[in-house]
Amino acid sequence: MKKLLLILSTIGLVLMGCASTPKDDGEGLDNALVSFTSSIQSSRWQEALSYVTPDEARQIGTSDGYEFLPEYQTAASRLPLSTLRKANLSLDGDGRLVGIKAVMDETNERYKVSEDQAKVGTNLKQMEDDRIKRRLEEGQKILQEEEATAHQEQQVEVLTNRLTDDEKRKYGSTGELLAPESTREDGTAEESYNGEYR
Repeated sequence: MKKLLLILSTIGLVLMGCASTPKDDGEGLDNALVSFTSSIQSSRWQEALSYVTPDEARQIGTSDGYEFLPEYQTAASRLPLSTLRKANLSLDGDGRLVGIKAVMDETNERYKVSEDQAKVGTNLKQMEDDRIKRRLEEGQKILQEEEATAHQEQQVEVLTNRLTDDEKRKYGSTGELLAPESTREDGTAEESYNGEYR
């Protein structure tokens, strides 16, 4: 009788242990992952929550249990089935996924961006307006410079047939090299004669 009680209690403990330990059934895990992923892709959030342990479902779902929280909806939609299969997930005794919250938290962390990165592209209209304003200012500056150039008095270069002193020495024009006192009022040079007139 003692042996029978010992055998029955051992069998009972083994059965209780099997019920509470997570299943290592590969096919069961794969089926749960496929069902979870197809529910996510169809936006059937409540159904997707039914494939997760109750504790994790409370953490990733809304208080009414009908939807995922927005950040977990985004994370779940980013997770393809191939990534979930590679994650360290397991099943509990009821065939629900264990560790899915950690995988989604990791995905959210990976896609988190800094504040500066988040601002990129939000000010495109302002940047375009600034660029147009700069181009208009450049164009107005060019027009003002052209108008200022057009309104300046044109410098007229006066050409004369008078030779410069260097040219006179070069070409031998001595008539214009007389001293200023030897010129008449009408601008002609006075002739001086050093010899006799015949």
